[in-house]
Amino acid sequence: MNVDPAFTLAEHVHRTTFETLPEAAVRATKRDILDTLGATLGGSVAPGVDELAGLVKHWGGREESSLLLIGGKVPAPQAALVNATMGHALDFDDTFDRAGNIHPGTSTLAASLAMAEMQGGASGRDFVLAVTLGLDVACRLALAATLDRGWHRTAAFGIFGATAAAGKLLGLTVQQTVDAFGIAYSQAAGNRQCIVDGALTKRFQAGQAASGAVLAALLARQGFTGAREVFAGRFGFFPMYQPDGYDLGAVTDGLGAIFRGVEVSFKPYPSGRPNHAMLDAALELYRRLDLATADGGAGIAEVVITTDPRTYQDQLSPEAGKRRPSQVVEAQFSIPFLAAAALVRGQVGIGEVARVDDPQVIALSERVQGAVREGAPANWAEITVRRADGRAAVLETTGPSGSPGKPLTDAQLQAKFRDCAAHAARPIPQAVVEQAMQLIAHLDDSPDATVMVRLFD
Repeated sequence: MNVDPAFTLAEHVHRTTFETLPEAAVRATKRDILDTLGATLGGSVAPGVDELAGLVKHWGGREESSLLLIGGKVPAPQAALVNATMGHALDFDDTFDRAGNIHPGTSTLAASLAMAEMQGGASGRDFVLAVTLGLDVACRLALAATLDRGWHRTAAFGIFGATAAAGKLLGLTVQQTVDAFGIAYSQAAGNRQCIVDGALTKRFQAGQAASGAVLAALLARQGFTGAREVFAGRFGFFPMYQPDGYDLGAVTDGLGAIFRGVEVSFKPYPSGRPNHAMLDAALELYRRLDLATADGGAGIAEVVITTDPRTYQDQLSPEAGKRRPSQVVEAQFSIPFLAAAALVRGQVGIGEVARVDDPQVIALSERVQGAVREGAPANWAEITVRRADGRAAVLETTGPSGSPGKPLTDAQLQAKFRDCAAHAARPIPQAVVEQAMQLIAHLDDSPDATVMVRLFD
């Protein structure tokens, strides 16, 4: 009889120690913590956060874990809910490109911070270990899904990674970890219709995953049971959620030797990951054609973006309705708007994406033309830009920046962290920002990882 991957993963989580982690995995995890915490700081000002935090504070309860930047302590599951929602709000958090663009970090980090605080602290080594395992589990499960069925994998799959991290910090046994996975399965959810509709529930789903993970781990410790054949049972996660579209071998391939967090990408732009190669190309055209002198886009005579048929239909066709986003979630996934921002402003940062009513960007966005190349692969694009003075250039996309093949440097990640902090809900002294970056860089030497929370409470 085949053993369900839940047991294999539970044993992996239980037996792995910090000393057995490869150096590359430790470094990747600390980079992920820096990137995710930065996205959380920047997301603190995003729509929906105040409303969610206000409701959680209204409920009150035991003061266990902190609401980052917002201030105050609430029960651990609710702190994880709010903090992970903030972390995903800008769509600036990490992504595993070859596993359905799951964002494994935000739910894992928020659950880990909430659990560590609830217990009165956790050593830096224990914290890094837990996050490493959470990233590994979430990424492995996402890799096993070979067919896109419209799940928001950050939530529906990410809850299991967050549960692994929370359970590790809680010291669960193998059997308790299996139960925690089963309890998490009963809460696993998240869809991408919210992206189509531009709804705030996309960010909320990441929060749900973090909150559900904390609850799952705590219930399992109390002896509460969950499904055991979690992933491969008759009504298990993959047969139910991914019928005819999964490979369980991906869950255990290289388990314990390869920690999938090393393969995670860090976003250079706060937008949907499939658009990043296109934005790389647009920004290169901005430099090549000296579009800083193009009168805020008025000096650009023509922009043509050629894509595969599906992307054209979804993004660039007349009926797609993507050229004038009404709010930030729509802007994060609008190719015409994002390309126009790159060509007009020469950068695509938090401010550019948030300014959905920028008249110069909207004016160019509405003039962006789409074209189709039959047989082109998904996420491929070719951009043609012609200035009013006749200068023109054409550029084809390559692999997106921020990926393991084109990684952001430590300096670029630090610059991103500073940018996120600068857009936070309240001013953060520069000295605190620098202190946080240094703390995370040496987190495995810290006696208490929750110091990073107290910097921003």
